[in-house]
Amino acid sequence: MRLTDSRDFERVYREGRVYRGRLLSVHLYPNGLQNPRLGMAVSKRVGTAVVRNKLRRRIREIFSARSSNLGGEGYDLVVSVRPAAASAEFEDLESEFDRALERLTNVGQKVSGGDS
Repeated sequence: MRLTDSRDFERVYREGRVYRGRLLSVHLYPNGLQNPRLGMAVSKRVGTAVVRNKLRRRIREIFSARSSNLGGEGYDLVVSVRPAAASAEFEDLESEFDRALERLTNVGQKVSGGDS
């Protein structure tokens, strides 16, 4: 359930949809698999190694709790953590991640409904 290949990261960045928030940027692209995969980018600007690893653990936990909500279609998600996330509470990360998933997974439905 992890995204590790740099080619996969590039494809998600280049062809996927994006949500940019205060704490996170989330890129989403359908992967054609049965399960979602998560990739993360946490820059050194975010903080020390301890802070970066803590944020990675939190994002993985949030992702695993919500991966079943993504439906039958698998997605590749790349989460880029912004420096403001270093001082954020777990609940703030959760709500921003949920907001990103809601906007990214409903974009196609809203667009197709608005064209008629």
